[in-house]
Amino acid sequence: MVDIAERAGVSRMAVSAVLMGTGNGRIGVSVKTAERIRQIADELGYRPNVAARQLAGKRSGVIAVVAHDWKNFLAQRLLAWLHECAERQGFRILATRAPEGLEPIEQLLRDVRAGWIDGIVYLAHENESQWSAVATLLKNHPAALTVGGDLQIPGVTSVVSNVVSGAEASMRHLHERGRTNPVLVTEELESKAIQTRIAAYQATAAECGINFNESKIIQETQGWLVSDPEHYGRFDELARMITGRLRADSVLCDTDFTAVGLLRAFRRLGIRVPTEISVIGWGDLQFSAIFDPSVTTVSHQLPELLSQVVSRLQKQLESTAEAGVVDLIETKLVTRETS
Repeated sequence: MVDIAERAGVSRMAVSAVLMGTGNGRIGVSVKTAERIRQIADELGYRPNVAARQLAGKRSGVIAVVAHDWKNFLAQRLLAWLHECAERQGFRILATRAPEGLEPIEQLLRDVRAGWIDGIVYLAHENESQWSAVATLLKNHPAALTVGGDLQIPGVTSVVSNVVSGAEASMRHLHERGRTNPVLVTEELESKAIQTRIAAYQATAAECGINFNESKIIQETQGWLVSDPEHYGRFDELARMITGRLRADSVLCDTDFTAVGLLRAFRRLGIRVPTEISVIGWGDLQFSAIFDPSVTTVSHQLPELLSQVVSRLQKQLESTAEAGVVDLIETKLVTRETS
């Protein structure tokens, strides 16, 4: 830290305040100077000594991340990016599961009180059945926040993907491409996220003069496996319905998995993409960029989202921000070959 202070032209206490969160807000450092200090720290390979921080009565430097199931592709990508974002701020990640019941989360909250971990990040996008109970535990808690699902519960700190921006951009993109008869394929209609997306699709379609009523929403694919040949027939039948009875010229998909399943079906049926029909996925999972044709999709902007997660949690741990704040991170359309 002495080396960093000399290169930045500031005091060692200023460096400690920026990198270690010391000083209780009494040491004033401008945003520009703080960024310069962090840049020099990265150049010199500085990392906080966690053991020393614990001996000095500081934080443990460990953030626990709770998921329903780590087999989920999105959860894995969230974890990978969260590792990177956390390490830049001197934190380490502890990954754990809460498949059912509240005991794992209750234990983590006890660990926070004991000082073994600093905070909890709860991946909410697959745990909707437990939201109300979890919210009771996490409400107004300074060391906990949720990410990946819109709890919409007062007092629960959340960093949420704003699905409206991605849905609006998707519909406008189809309109610009001359598509007039889009359909949506989704495996469920219950979650807040899909309901918000549908409302955004419908509002934007109305602005563009596109008919997108409830008859254009197809609830299918629950439990269908894109990788299982036994389910290929289901995707083929769905593709025939989309292009036949519904005469759709474009498909909005709930996930990139649904998009790939339909793209394979269109190929088997000899339906050309995007000449005859456009396909837009959701999630920007890694395979969407390397599939042939590469999939137009909506990105959750994970680096930005998870950087905000770490920043928000750090501010709460330093008592410089109130619990219960909801941060919205815009989703973004990534245009590729399928539209």
